[in-house]
Amino acid sequence: MKRISFILLVFVFLGLYLFTYNSNSSFLDKEIKQTLFTSVSKPSWKIEIQNTKDSFELHSLTATQEENKGVFLLDEPIFRSYWENKFKSTASSVYAILDLGEEKLLMTNNVHLTITERDEKIDLFSEKINFDMRNKNFRSKNQVHMKSAFFKLNSNGFDLFQNSNGVNELIFSKAAFEEDNASKNSFYGEADLIIYKSPSDTFTLKGSAEIKFESTLISAEEIEFNFKTKKIISSKRSKIIKS
Repeated sequence: MKRISFILLVFVFLGLYLFTYNSNSSFLDKEIKQTLFTSVSKPSWKIEIQNTKDSFELHSLTATQEENKGVFLLDEPIFRSYWENKFKSTASSVYAILDLGEEKLLMTNNVHLTITERDEKIDLFSEKINFDMRNKNFRSKNQVHMKSAFFKLNSNGFDLFQNSNGVNELIFSKAAFEEDNASKNSFYGEADLIIYKSPSDTFTLKGSAEIKFESTLISAEEIEFNFKTKKIISSKRSKIIKS
């Protein structure tokens, strides 16, 4: 059974609200006990997914509920995800919409998502990111900027999928990246799709793939590139152009 504990810390209007969620019932069968509220201050949710190793926490400055619906409008939300009780990621934004029935969170306005792996982290910035907790999928169709200690990347959107072993796969559409610290030996790459499996040191570029080193340009149908060693691991139907 999925259990969602909703803890209200400070009450603004009508008082205590206790929410019990049964995954075997429909959205209309959720029990709402005691008094409905219009708005509360500093609410917190802890969300656990049955038969998985995933859990989530959500906090916000305020929450406003649509009457008789499990939909909440949040101000200054902070969202955290865990796998086997180990911290995986955190996200913050100006606003968000939480739909408990669908187990989805839409964060908007200056969204900052941080993913932590092996004492390393990557930061993603966008105007909107959808978090599907049930299916362990984070997604944005807006412009995305990603930054790490080794590179920075821009794309027209991304999808993040997490498998049963807690490994993240990020897929960026119409993306380009370059070395974060520009130097004589810096690299640049672009492709229709760029795939990054976290944690790893490689990008897989698919469709109109290009990697540029100094005066050399490698174009291919597909390129696997190690951004730490600055080496191409493999390529398909490639050609080299020197300027």
